[in-house]
Amino acid sequence: MWTNVLQLLMIMVKRVPTSIICYFVVFYFVFLNNLVAQDFSAKFYLGAMYYQGDLSPRPFDFSFGPGNMTFGISIGKDLKDWVSFHGRFMLGRLSGDDAFSNDANRRSRNLRFSTSLCEYGVYSDLKINKLWKSLNKYKLRIFLTIGLNLIHFNPRTFYNGQWVNLQAIGTEGQTLVGSGKEKYSLYGISRPIGIILEFDLSRHLLLGMEVTPRRTYTDYLDDVSGTYVNYDEMVAAGNQLGANLSNRTGEYFGTDNVRVPTGTPRGNLKNNDWYTLFALSFKYKFGSMPAQNFIEKQDEELKKETIK
Repeated sequence: MWTNVLQLLMIMVKRVPTSIICYFVVFYFVFLNNLVAQDFSAKFYLGAMYYQGDLSPRPFDFSFGPGNMTFGISIGKDLKDWVSFHGRFMLGRLSGDDAFSNDANRRSRNLRFSTSLCEYGVYSDLKINKLWKSLNKYKLRIFLTIGLNLIHFNPRTFYNGQWVNLQAIGTEGQTLVGSGKEKYSLYGISRPIGIILEFDLSRHLLLGMEVTPRRTYTDYLDDVSGTYVNYDEMVAAGNQLGANLSNRTGEYFGTDNVRVPTGTPRGNLKNNDWYTLFALSFKYKFGSMPAQNFIEKQDEELKKETIK
């Protein structure tokens, strides 16, 4: 079931333009906020982030790297009983390793990375119960969550007993004069669309479960995107460390550094990186309209619909 849900969410993220998401966020915050003054809420998240990219175990979209713990907080406001707006901060980690690949060629490529990931996001949650009112009798609320994140990352790898920042050394020739390449930014945008299930624990406290794929606009979460630069060219340009970490096949076989022609594919230029959040959340609702009041109101609406 979850596999099908994730596939559907990833398709939605690919096809929904960022401009539409911006429109929803601005519309809810600016206009609906003037119409309704509901209550504020705070939410704490605990879960795992899974990387999807050039160093995933399998060479297709629906393949995940190892899960890494993540946590976060958000402050939100219910604008209507079916829509809320909130700001969110998440702190986590992404990682990938060719050692986990089921393909011999990718294992021998022998690349690996780990990066911290900070998200600063704005989200809008749309309650599906508004359209599917029969869910209310189960005391269950389902939300479609849509947002935009500013992300900060910094891919590193472990080499000779220490962690090395990969962007700084230009493993794909970004530091070479005349290469035509520039260092990639360590900031980017991610675009989440996901599903949240929410249950009441008490009058003010709610438990949630969230699955949210995030499409990014960078192919360098893992420092792998384009092509190799010949080992000897990088060494001649004074970038010994970059040459050693660009192509680590020799380490895998226990031989000298492997030389490949400049322009040999190192990653997949066609696809940007993704990552997916799986999380539990604990939500506290402040003010005079606690969680159960929403359910009671929904029950009344359901009864009216039944009478009609």
